[in-house]
Amino acid sequence: MTELILAMTAMVGVIYLSYLFSKYLATGASKINSAKYMKIIDRLPTGQDRSVIILQIGDKHYLVGNTSQSINILTELSKDQLIELPSEGHMSLHTDSFKNALEGMLNKKTKEK
Repeated sequence: MTELILAMTAMVGVIYLSYLFSKYLATGASKINSAKYMKIIDRLPTGQDRSVIILQIGDKHYLVGNTSQSINILTELSKDQLIELPSEGHMSLHTDSFKNALEGMLNKKTKEK
């Protein structure tokens, strides 16, 4: 019975130490990844190992192309070019027009009956 209690206590101790160690690693990793002068505003993957990034450096914003072989500044963006798009939770224009088309077709079918 005491062996079982010791084994359970040891297992709980190992799990707790693993938790503390992972928490320590996570705080260390966040310090390594934090930048003082640059910030990635948005990233859009365009293919395997390719993406387009909006990067903020100070008050300026840049559109950057990123591949596995190179990083290129495509253009500098002005503040009025940065327009936040609606999230996917909202209806897009395409979804709204599809909804209207479907409702029109359903109304047409019910009128024919």
